[in-house]
Amino acid sequence: MPEQNPNTKVASFEKQRKLLVLPLSGDSRKLVRALSNETSLKILEILGKKSMSAGDLSESLDMRLNTLKYNLDSLEESGLISVQQIKWSRKGRKIKVYAAVEQLIVLVPGKKADPSSVLRILNSCPAS
Repeated sequence: MPEQNPNTKVASFEKQRKLLVLPLSGDSRKLVRALSNETSLKILEILGKKSMSAGDLSESLDMRLNTLKYNLDSLEESGLISVQQIKWSRKGRKIKVYAAVEQLIVLVPGKKADPSSVLRILNSCPAS
């Protein structure tokens, strides 16, 4: 089987939006803040297995809905979760169903964060 050109892999990965490369700056602070929060990590762990509404997450984590909503908003704003679908309750209220975003995130110190060079480095690393 011929070896695939790494640049083809890079282009495919970027096109699918499966890679987010951020310089360590103001843009990455939201992401780092969300990942440093224990509640957010628990939410990500659950949503990585199954998509859920805020109400279902609140019950699963035994947490007040307003506390959970703060963390969901933070995770959504940082791009770690997204609204997978919207359902309607019997009372006609909108219910968002959240899911973890399947994406490789790389934080790069320095001014230039080039996804192509990051993927070339990752492709050269042996699989664990």
